[in-house]
Amino acid sequence: MSGKSKIDGSLVDPLSAKPGSSWTIREFADMFGVTPRTVRFYEDKGLLSPERNGQNRTFHPRDHARFERILRGKRLGFSLDDIRAVFDVMEGRISDAKELRRRRDNFQAVIDGLADRRRDVALLERDMTEIVSVIDDYLAQNSDDQTTDVSTLADRYQAAFKKHLIAQQGSI
Repeated sequence: MSGKSKIDGSLVDPLSAKPGSSWTIREFADMFGVTPRTVRFYEDKGLLSPERNGQNRTFHPRDHARFERILRGKRLGFSLDDIRAVFDVMEGRISDAKELRRRRDNFQAVIDGLADRRRDVALLERDMTEIVSVIDDYLAQNSDDQTTDVSTLADRYQAAFKKHLIAQQGSI
């Protein structure tokens, strides 16, 4: 998410929400495209703690920011314990210097891993863009009613790939 979520078809930016803004569990879940059950799951795990009025939950902009971080962490493959470890440090629940150093080292390893992932994503995006380009070129040169010769398409991709490798070796 980009800091803005959807509710009733329009974007909601919780950071620019009016002071005192709040949402029901249904509205909150809808903003993220999840079910209220999903929101309750993260509450049960201790990662969300909305205001409670009897059985009713009230979510505020701080809950929105926290849930965005939780979902982002999950999308990137982090466990709930990993996410909790980050929140523990962010919220000052860890004061032991040895534990802070250990977590700092773990967080640095994650940062390094994310840098590797960004490079991998960039390479994959470039490769997929090349494949789409080869397919587009092939389709532009062949009428829609012809049977696609897979071997010709594969040969074109291999030629484009070899050209890419030669160019890459030249830049090293």
